[in-house]
Amino acid sequence: MLARRVRRIGPHRIDMAEDGLDALAQIGAALEAGDGHDVVMLDVMMPRMNGVEVLEAVTARGWARKVSIIMISAATEIETVVRCIELGAEDYLPKPFNPVLLRARLNAVLEKKHLRDALDRQLERLENELAEARRQQLSMVPDEFPVAGPGQPFAVHAVMHPAREVGGDFYDCFACGPDLTCLAIGDVSDKGVPAALFMARTRSLLRAAALHHADLTGAAPTPSDLAAILNEELCKNNPAGMFVTLILGFLDGASGRFAFVNAGHPRPFLLRAGAPAQEVATRPAPPLGIAPGLRYVDHTVVLEPSTCLVAITDGLTDMLDAQGEEYGAARVVRDLEEATDLDPAAITRMLAAKVRDFAADVAPADDVTVLAVRYG
Repeated sequence: MLARRVRRIGPHRIDMAEDGLDALAQIGAALEAGDGHDVVMLDVMMPRMNGVEVLEAVTARGWARKVSIIMISAATEIETVVRCIELGAEDYLPKPFNPVLLRARLNAVLEKKHLRDALDRQLERLENELAEARRQQLSMVPDEFPVAGPGQPFAVHAVMHPAREVGGDFYDCFACGPDLTCLAIGDVSDKGVPAALFMARTRSLLRAAALHHADLTGAAPTPSDLAAILNEELCKNNPAGMFVTLILGFLDGASGRFAFVNAGHPRPFLLRAGAPAQEVATRPAPPLGIAPGLRYVDHTVVLEPSTCLVAITDGLTDMLDAQGEEYGAARVVRDLEEATDLDPAAITRMLAAKVRDFAADVAPADDVTVLAVRYG
């Protein structure tokens, strides 16, 4: 009788099951075949497996979002129906069936199901696009670095772990002339896709400006001049007022001299064997993209043999654990002091791993990026 009434409502394909076990088998088979049912109407009282047990099995197997359940009950079973609604049933129909009520509730449940399916397809598409965006963003930063050896006096390594699918941190390492390597680490003010786009813009401008200057003049620009150029360009077409903190410099492989500028970024650290980790003093300077016309100051540090320079983003120090405690700069310094004999790859991976272990199951609120260079 119910099947006949549903057929009168619209062009529905209807399958019928003799009992709860048969119903569960049919639901599973249809889902496996990619032709799942939109709505399942379950009587509370059925042989072998009752409606409540079928509903519990559907929920336990993760099918609840893929199929909508309408419970069928007598008026005396209302408490059971309430329990079924709490278990995830969409609605219920009292017996005997009222054709008008049947039409209204079935159409309402079908509409919700179709809207949910459309939302799931949209979310799947978005997740796939974000996954591809993450792969593309990670491919923008180098994954091959200089390795110390004959004719190569220094080694570099960096790691980047976006807090979301994509993030606003970045690093770079590229040759900019004989014995001269450009090193950079930055952190965009926002998170997610907007930050990732601003990050890509910053990195592209950085490389283009540095390499173009080197091609024209035969020499790299000073870090302060390059930072000023980047600031001017990032201020253009920036209605959201996004900005980026940045350490940008050039390492002379022959002398170990690292000339750099610090645009509002956390100060880097120097590691020497048998000595405490030392923060490299820099004059305060504004981030890039805040206002045009800003000027920046060059700093210089000479990396002696067996000296390591480490730069981080504030995602490390700001990382929170389950109790809301920050990882903090003191922990980073302690970690670095235990790593004076490690190579850059070991340092970057160690710091990132310690921060992730500290957070445990807490989702990170910020990207984590570490860059390290060891001379000699």
